[in-house]
Amino acid sequence: MEQWGGGQPDTFAVWIVFSAAFLLVLLVFITLLVRAIFKRIVQERLKESKAKMIHQQKLLDTTIQTQEVERKRIAEDLHDELIGKLMVIKLRHEAECNQQSELISLVNESIETARRISHDLSPPLLEFTSLADLLFEMIDNWKVRFEITTNFDVRKNDLVSDDFKIQFLRITQETITNIDKHAKASKIDFHFRQSRSSVALKIVDNGVGFDKNAIKMGLGLKSIETRVQFLKGSYHLDSKKDIGTSVLYFFNKF
Repeated sequence: MEQWGGGQPDTFAVWIVFSAAFLLVLLVFITLLVRAIFKRIVQERLKESKAKMIHQQKLLDTTIQTQEVERKRIAEDLHDELIGKLMVIKLRHEAECNQQSELISLVNESIETARRISHDLSPPLLEFTSLADLLFEMIDNWKVRFEITTNFDVRKNDLVSDDFKIQFLRITQETITNIDKHAKASKIDFHFRQSRSSVALKIVDNGVGFDKNAIKMGLGLKSIETRVQFLKGSYHLDSKKDIGTSVLYFFNKF
């Protein structure tokens, strides 16, 4: 009895150690299991999020590419159909009247307007013209409305893709149009820089400015943001009331 009684505490201690070890192993197992489940859930959600982003990017790409195809078709129709018919009207009227008339003047104005719209929709010789030259030509057309200064720093005039050129020009055109509609500006400064790996454009106006926190994003800003996303670029907008607005566009993949 003394031996049994003397051994009982040792047995009890063994059971305590065994139980503690079992609980520790069980706790570690549960912890690892929970971590594995949590990690799997996070990975699945990241995978879903990535798939969703890829799907949205494809939709964005398809939408913009479809728009450009339609713009090109309309530009070709304007150039080939409308301008062609206006030229026929002009030639026939000149042949019949053999003199300059008010109708001829109106036809000439209509031809120039149609050419300008066609050019804006789809710039000619896009493939063979550098981005800097295309941009300068676009800016030059606005000199009748604004005092314009330009600072072009072209360190590497590599050929960028036609898609990049057209979307970059759309972004610039939309920005100038917004200034024309809302800024009440008299002067615009353009700072353009192109290197081997990046393109940057800063546009500064001396307009009335606005409160960035109070302004609602209209169709113009949404269009700009969509095209910047399409080109995988970024932009920063800064505006001060009664001082003006500046916007910087930056692209390092083209």
